[in-house]
Amino acid sequence: MNKIKNKNFQENIIPLKIEDKHRALNTEELNDIEGPADNDPLIVAEFLKVSDKLRKNGVEVISDREQLSSSIFGPIYKFEAREIISDKKITIVERCFGEVQDIERRFSSFKIDSLWQKDSEARYEIINKQNQEENRLIIDYLYNEEQALKNLQGIKGIPKFYGAVYDGLNGSILEEYVDGPDLSMLLLKNEEDRQEWDIMAILEQIKNTYKQAAEYGYIHNDPSHATIMLSQKQEAYLADWYLYSQGNIQEEGPIKDKYLQGLKDLEDLEKDLLIENN
Repeated sequence: MNKIKNKNFQENIIPLKIEDKHRALNTEELNDIEGPADNDPLIVAEFLKVSDKLRKNGVEVISDREQLSSSIFGPIYKFEAREIISDKKITIVERCFGEVQDIERRFSSFKIDSLWQKDSEARYEIINKQNQEENRLIIDYLYNEEQALKNLQGIKGIPKFYGAVYDGLNGSILEEYVDGPDLSMLLLKNEEDRQEWDIMAILEQIKNTYKQAAEYGYIHNDPSHATIMLSQKQEAYLADWYLYSQGNIQEEGPIKDKYLQGLKDLEDLEKDLLIENN
């Protein structure tokens, strides 16, 4: 078993076994997730590894990285590429997930809420040889994002996925570039500056994406506050799949409750915008 030495702690980090990593966090633990606190923006996967991954998926990189922005996890890049078989030129966004440093946010237990429910997954466990009771799990946002995007391909409003690159605890998600603004930034503009955008139709698109993803068993953790990217054709894309719950929304229980709450939040956002516009 491969082990990773955590440079900040005298502990070993080991990959979880398959039968362990698919167990669910309980609700209290899930609510305690806040994301990395001390991300180092310089910690990114080597671009050569990114290029190699894409080539295996039939895509050739034809430009250098260009940084678009930053997130709580690390920098966001874009670069040009081409699909090898069709020779079609495409633009890819690389979202980097830096090493999680907020170890105190990891969890002392890993419990099953029910036989049919699971929440965000872990890929590594921190082993403290001096005190086994202090063993913790790292919730792997990169792994979560990969699983959701990979399994939701074909749903309108889910970005096209080109794979994930892993480099120890770090790595990147590779997805299609959306050539328009972030909805949250658009909403900060006055009504005149955004009049060319049909905001209500965009929100309907997001609701449909949220519903379809939930039918596949992936319930977005916070759809009304997610990153929603818009194309110049006014197509909306729902991002931020690093936290989700998974289960059957047709059965009564916490999964269905979470789904209905997310739907209500999106509908409340529509109502607020209608009031604002009137």
